[in-house]
Amino acid sequence: MVPVYNGGDDVVANVETIRATVVAALPKEEVEVVVVSDGSIDGTAERLLETRGEGVRVIHYDRNLGKGYAVKTGALAAHGEWVALVDADLDLDPASVPRFLAVAQQEQLDFAIGSKRHPESVVDYPRSRRVASWCYQQLNRFLFRLDVRDTQVGLKVFSRRVVEDVMPLLLVKRFAFDVELLAVASALGYDRIRELPVRLDYRFTGSGVGSSAVLFALWDTAAVFYRLRILRTYERKRRLQRRGVAPPPERLETVSVVGLDERASTLDYPRLEYVDRTDAACELVAVVAPEARPAGNWVTAAAPFFSDPEVAAVVAPLVSPLGVPLRQCVAAAVLESRLGGGSRRSSYFPGNVRVVADYPAESVVVRRSDLLAAREAGVEDERLVAWLAERGRRTVYTPDTSIAAAPPPLVVPHLRATLRHARARGAVARRTRGRSLSSATALSLAPAGAGVVGIALLAAGDGTRLAGIVVLLVCGAGLLVSGLHAALRFRSPVVGLLEPPAVVASELTYVYGFVRGFIEG
Repeated sequence: MVPVYNGGDDVVANVETIRATVVAALPKEEVEVVVVSDGSIDGTAERLLETRGEGVRVIHYDRNLGKGYAVKTGALAAHGEWVALVDADLDLDPASVPRFLAVAQQEQLDFAIGSKRHPESVVDYPRSRRVASWCYQQLNRFLFRLDVRDTQVGLKVFSRRVVEDVMPLLLVKRFAFDVELLAVASALGYDRIRELPVRLDYRFTGSGVGSSAVLFALWDTAAVFYRLRILRTYERKRRLQRRGVAPPPERLETVSVVGLDERASTLDYPRLEYVDRTDAACELVAVVAPEARPAGNWVTAAAPFFSDPEVAAVVAPLVSPLGVPLRQCVAAAVLESRLGGGSRRSSYFPGNVRVVADYPAESVVVRRSDLLAAREAGVEDERLVAWLAERGRRTVYTPDTSIAAAPPPLVVPHLRATLRHARARGAVARRTRGRSLSSATALSLAPAGAGVVGIALLAAGDGTRLAGIVVLLVCGAGLLVSGLHAALRFRSPVVGLLEPPAVVASELTYVYGFVRGFIEG
């Protein structure tokens, strides 16, 4: 499994080198190379898709979500009894993979991992990074009781048991995913870990340790400790979530795909048929909204959930591709904000698998019988999930894949879409007596509620004026933070400047639409 982001002109040759090296050392084994393009924007995915040969699979999605997300995506899509992680830049010799595998098999390990601190490792490593690495590993040893000298090397081999039981639980998407993988696995009893030597040829542009990367890594590490030791998040999630990983190719169901044309080449699923209508012969139907672009593992990630006969549909988070016009970019920032009216898109990955009773389903993998019944009843995509829930049918939300689609632009198209969504959610809330509501929706409406309370306190008189001012200042601070986050996320100060007023307009529209939908039923 090879995660890559903007691999450049050498990525195809590097992937072929990895494949050829491993295959040559394991001639009697069936080897597949799963390359995950983590939102690459330099043509990496296109190059890999055009040149992929036998034994090479390519999964691409349109937003950069971090190496941890890419590793999880690739591992869950893999079919082998053992999974190897190796970086695409060839800083680490892929010839180590067969050696690591042999040790793991012989000693019945859960992990065989590379270590820069192994006495036999050959590493040209700047002193500042050596010191930072040592300090970080001491922290991990203290927090997680990990008897590992180096968690961070991008060369690991782990068993199928780890993929099936640990990978679905992981939440870190960027800086501390190695620590989370090993810490959670050890906590669940997968603690047979062996460190092995590596030869590491770095291509540094500088020898310093970026302060922002260090801070983010420490933040993610603290979050892992908090979830693992305090909240017991992974234990609870393990009890609730028994997600199946991708079955072997010979056991896969054929899936009918509706609405996908030239985008079909990006889907990493071997048994697809492309049709124009939803009354296809296959039991599973994947419906793609116009202009939407599903991640390469969209069908692969959704299909295992249908082993449960009570599951009628699987939906995935919507993300907005980078590089869209400004008006759409600001609309995307609102929708992906925790304060965006209704929070209809996701900004935090990978998040949790859960059963949902209300979710937009313009793009969905669904059982053919359920979809035909909904069409006969005249159910729109906005209400499909709620309609299924009313009939006792489950819809699973999985953040292990995503759908990229540019949103309606500001101002009028965006507000119209917000109003339509709010009316649908209000109607569902009335029919379900509030069971469809979520804490995320309540949080997204906090600034609007705080603003109303603050204005009311100001208008009430001198005794409550100071409290009203404080509430409005807190509300403004929340909007300011949201704008700064949007500026960083979309790499645009203009987006950060326009996002707060757009959030306010969206919230007011959402409140109005929700109340109207609730009254109308």
